[in-house]
Amino acid sequence: MNRRKMRIQVWPEDQLEWVENCPICNSTIRMLLHSDLTDNVFGVAPGRWSMWRCGGCGSGYLDPRPDERSIGRAYERYYTHEQQRPIADHSWIGRWRTKLGNGYRNALYGTQLRPSSKAGPILAALVPPLRWPADVAFRYLPRSKPGSRVLDIGCGNGDWLAFPKQAGWQVAGVEPDENARRAGSDRGFDIRPSLSDFSNEAFNALTLSHVIEHVHDPLSTLQTCHELLIPGATIFIDTPNLDSVGHRIYGKNWRGLEPPRHLVLFNREGLHRALEASGFVDIRFRRRFYPLSGMQLQSRLIASGIDPFSDAAPACRAPKFTASELLEATFSKKHTEFLTVTGRRAPS
Repeated sequence: MNRRKMRIQVWPEDQLEWVENCPICNSTIRMLLHSDLTDNVFGVAPGRWSMWRCGGCGSGYLDPRPDERSIGRAYERYYTHEQQRPIADHSWIGRWRTKLGNGYRNALYGTQLRPSSKAGPILAALVPPLRWPADVAFRYLPRSKPGSRVLDIGCGNGDWLAFPKQAGWQVAGVEPDENARRAGSDRGFDIRPSLSDFSNEAFNALTLSHVIEHVHDPLSTLQTCHELLIPGATIFIDTPNLDSVGHRIYGKNWRGLEPPRHLVLFNREGLHRALEASGFVDIRFRRRFYPLSGMQLQSRLIASGIDPFSDAAPACRAPKFTASELLEATFSKKHTEFLTVTGRRAPS
């Protein structure tokens, strides 16, 4: 693909929309954060884009941006939605890691994974960071009860839905991509094209993993999510953090920007404000191990003009980062690479 040729094209003006107010707090105060952004990740979307930073809540947003009718053009070469199969580690360390992890998942989430060890939940209680990967993988779901239902928005081919199903949940998903939706349906999952297709149903949990940054109206989406949850039910969100260490280092080449598919990017304040405005309570930002090295590697390839997803991309080692950057990306409240947050609909 000739990326240079793609970048000198323009997005048709009659397929653009202008954003005069911040999509999160409605403020008109803003500053230009990045100009002349291009689709330097997948290389399919023509045009140059400007990202503005809100002076009210600190969120970032594209203006102008593709309208809802035309945005599909930016997804012509996106994730393949192929089923992901984990690589097994057959070393004795890998076997024990599996046993301990399964023991923790069985105790907390109600799975029946084997082999497992009862030492798993004990070790996780003593060393909390050890449980973060499992908690993020299960998206901090509460333990299922008979009839518990979870809805995953942007579920792709349903890979993640297999986790809660294994733990006793009734699962469903939203996925606009027809091919991915068909692949998930062939695996027996209830996957529908739009959130509105579930408008008359209710759920005990709802998840959006790297989805909220893609929607034109995040507040409306979150409000709809709130309506779909029963009182006391939970929501999980994972999304790139505009205030991250990686964005500070790589600027317009940061992997998390991804114009023009990422329409709104949050920082901690903006996401908290959006959830609160949508009616959620008990909003908690969760700690996790962040893929700083992976994000930095992709960002470095992007900065070098190399397709980070091409089979021909050079086998590069992840760039080195300082100990302070690693600690900040993992433990700081404001500068983590992703924002991982949970909230609840208030009990009635």
